[in-house]
Amino acid sequence: MERKDVNASRTSAQPRKRPTAHKAGQLEQAGSASRHDAQPKSQTAHQPSPRRANKPNGIPNGQAKQRRTPVPRVQLSPDGKPAPDSRTAPHRQPASSSQPAPRRKPSRKSQAMARWRRWSVRGFVGIIVAGFVVGLLFFARPTTSTIENRQLTPFPTFTIEGFLDGSFTNDLSLWFADTYPLREPLVSFNQWFQSLYGIDTGEKMIGGNVQADELPVTTEETPSAPQEATPREEVEVPTEEAMAADIQAQIMNGLYVSNGAAYNMYYFSQEAVQNYAAAINACAQALEGQAKVYSVLAPTNSAVLDDATRERLGGTDQEQAIDYFNSLYDPSVGTVDSWQAIRDHASEYVYFRTDHHWTELGAFYVYQKLCEQMGIEAVDLSSQESMTFEGYLGTFYGQLQDPAMAANPDSVEAHVPNGTNDMTYWDANGAEQQGKVVTDVTGWASNSLYGTFIAGDQPLEHIHNPAKDDGSSCLVIKDSFGCAFAPRLVDNFEDLYIIDFRHSSQNIPEFVQENGIQNVVFVNNIALAGTLTVSDKLASMM
Repeated sequence: MERKDVNASRTSAQPRKRPTAHKAGQLEQAGSASRHDAQPKSQTAHQPSPRRANKPNGIPNGQAKQRRTPVPRVQLSPDGKPAPDSRTAPHRQPASSSQPAPRRKPSRKSQAMARWRRWSVRGFVGIIVAGFVVGLLFFARPTTSTIENRQLTPFPTFTIEGFLDGSFTNDLSLWFADTYPLREPLVSFNQWFQSLYGIDTGEKMIGGNVQADELPVTTEETPSAPQEATPREEVEVPTEEAMAADIQAQIMNGLYVSNGAAYNMYYFSQEAVQNYAAAINACAQALEGQAKVYSVLAPTNSAVLDDATRERLGGTDQEQAIDYFNSLYDPSVGTVDSWQAIRDHASEYVYFRTDHHWTELGAFYVYQKLCEQMGIEAVDLSSQESMTFEGYLGTFYGQLQDPAMAANPDSVEAHVPNGTNDMTYWDANGAEQQGKVVTDVTGWASNSLYGTFIAGDQPLEHIHNPAKDDGSSCLVIKDSFGCAFAPRLVDNFEDLYIIDFRHSSQNIPEFVQENGIQNVVFVNNIALAGTLTVSDKLASMM
């Protein structure tokens, strides 16, 4: 009775449906069974129902009677939709756009890489910010470089014209980069870091990717005509900064390093050589009948290398280049065979290993050749007192920081003139100073020892030799090679004047005429003389 009430309530809760064919067959069977209920149980329990060929529900004869599957109870959700039965259906969280699928936990390696990326970005940003802040420290900007042994770029002077043509901003950018605070430690670190590249075999070539002009062939039978100024567009007088950058490039480009020594090659530029010769000729013509002009070209230190090595390294033949320089001069200009003077003593200590300059000994051998041209007697070094300063590390070491150079530094020997060791010079500010022809530089920085000669590169210097009273005088117009050369001439003249054209704007012919000077000697390195900035600056002083 209880089961019947449940079924009755279920039936009353659901709408009445038309029976299907399968259900109709079941109802017919149920009716047949009710007709036999009146019979005793003993008769009906053991008598099977007769077989029929075709069953009312379309099931073929012989197929087993299907058991009725109970319909699961359906529960309704609050919104009226059927809810799954927790007893029969697996529990699944309904999909929702607000609840993404669970993410897979990253591995330890992925987490480590993510931390590394985060800290890398923070570190990079920190370096940029720190560099910007340091760059604003104008009071901490250096003015000289002890490593490179040079004056750094000064702050440019503002002009409306310079601002409009862009030269002021270019100079400002150069000043900002050249005088950056902490520059020296950064340069040292960069040089140390570059020394880690590859394996140091003791021999390497730095730069050298220069296309030199073809050197014209000249012979004694067909000499070149004296060179006049090449017609050019009007050019401004090069600044000291521009010349310094050009000179530095000439020194460091095409550098051969071998066993703790460096040698710079020479690359010929025909336009620059012709303009340099034209400037010398202009001076000679302006002083015709008043003073004799001489040209001394110092070879680069690769002159001491053997012929096979120089040919292998490339560059321009310096002997032929000096001959070409000399062929362009006016016949009144005296020339010196400096190449042969060096080659005759190539096995001696005529050039430094860690610096691009010649030693006093190398300058002395060329000085002897000049004395032959001037018709005067050369003063031997053995007759003069000498000083020697050990531990010199010059421009090459300053740029390369080569450990082999540091292990075998140069020594600087300087001989004091017999007549006097006193001199007067005017510094970059025009202030008159007293100095020495040869200064005792004991205890100076290792890269400053070449400064023992004539107080370094000063705009104007004057040496009066009281041991001479013949009224003789000479003017030396020089680059840094003239520092070791000029002291040799002190004992030959009563008055010796020295002008460093890189730091002076003095009109040379006027200066010679005002001081009654009888001899003018240009002493310059061939690599520097062969640059347009040097030739333009000299031309502006004639």
